[in-house]
Amino acid sequence: MSERPKNFERSWRILEYLRRNSDPEHYVTRAELLNDPVMHRYVKGKETFNDAIFHMALAMNCEENGMVKPSEEWKIDYLAFREKYEGRNEAGEEDDMLEEDDEFEQNQKEPRLPIRKLHYRHTFSYEEINMLIEGILFSRTLDTKTAHHLIEKIEEHLTTKFYKKGPKNICTVRETVLADRDQLRENLLLIQRAIDDKVRIRFRFNGYNRNRELEPVRTEKDTVSPYYIVANGGRYYLLACKEMLKDGSPKRHMSIWRVDLMTDMEIPGRDERRKGERALEKKQVEDLPREWSEDFPLHHLNMSFDKPVPIELRIIPSGGKIGESTERHRPDYTFLYDWFGDTFRYERTETEPPYGDIVSVVCSPFGMVNWALQYSDRVEVLRPEAVREQVIEKIKNLSEKYAVDS
Repeated sequence: MSERPKNFERSWRILEYLRRNSDPEHYVTRAELLNDPVMHRYVKGKETFNDAIFHMALAMNCEENGMVKPSEEWKIDYLAFREKYEGRNEAGEEDDMLEEDDEFEQNQKEPRLPIRKLHYRHTFSYEEINMLIEGILFSRTLDTKTAHHLIEKIEEHLTTKFYKKGPKNICTVRETVLADRDQLRENLLLIQRAIDDKVRIRFRFNGYNRNRELEPVRTEKDTVSPYYIVANGGRYYLLACKEMLKDGSPKRHMSIWRVDLMTDMEIPGRDERRKGERALEKKQVEDLPREWSEDFPLHHLNMSFDKPVPIELRIIPSGGKIGESTERHRPDYTFLYDWFGDTFRYERTETEPPYGDIVSVVCSPFGMVNWALQYSDRVEVLRPEAVREQVIEKIKNLSEKYAVDS
């Protein structure tokens, strides 16, 4: 004869079953549990089962002080409990303070709450689970084996049998990642600690040599005040300020550093009594955003760090060439959306050849020059003149390099 299950064991078994086999669209019934070869011994008595569910709902749906949580924060949900307790605390009434034993005794004086539409409310929706998995798949700090191990743990502990696996089946490709992932994670953690403590960091900045090895770009280490870690284009960047002297005066401009090229990182001056050397305040740094904006990479193409300026462009019609178009073709804006999102502004359409569309963007000049060369068959820089001249100068250098006749 099997030993009668303890109350704690019964509650734990039922909770685990609900967690794996229910969600707001799929309910669990006592009949289903009775037919389960493992669960049937925990739900034999209907009154015992109802009491166990009621106790679990009170324990998981109330604050420590007895106040019923807002219904969107409930973990155990069923129709009768919702009808009785949903919204009880909205008026902040005294009788909303529930003591589990008192409430249970009161419940015994009334008919037990029927258990219908019983389910567990998970912390993450299936859509949010997919977002987490996509983030893991696209992380450059994780190798494929580690990424899939994390995904398996998420699917095992945060979803149900009704979860339809999706983004895990996205095929990954080999990327040009030479950086030590462990080193990259350590760098990110130390940088975040320094940002939180508002102190400086010191590191050695490197580049790759012919042997695929990092080597310092200069002898001395760099010391900077860190402000933002930015994930962009599959890499991590640090927005910081390296204070420099020019003509005897301190120059404090924003600088951008690739985190995967940093080694030997430390927080100078950190000990048991001090967090480190105090960083410059954001307001002391030229061109640095005071508050983070997701539009930052759209104005700093390829994470170029010079100050963005208004730039006027001509979008060359598809199939047309400057000076050769004799009829109107539809310009293709896809590449513009890819790089600038919805931050560009349409100005006008030319009524004479080459019938281009004139648009304006706000972008760093250095980033624009290289971008305009990349898309030279689709775009022409019109203004400012200084940016246009830089493009022309680069084209001249390319012509000389490749011996192109003028």
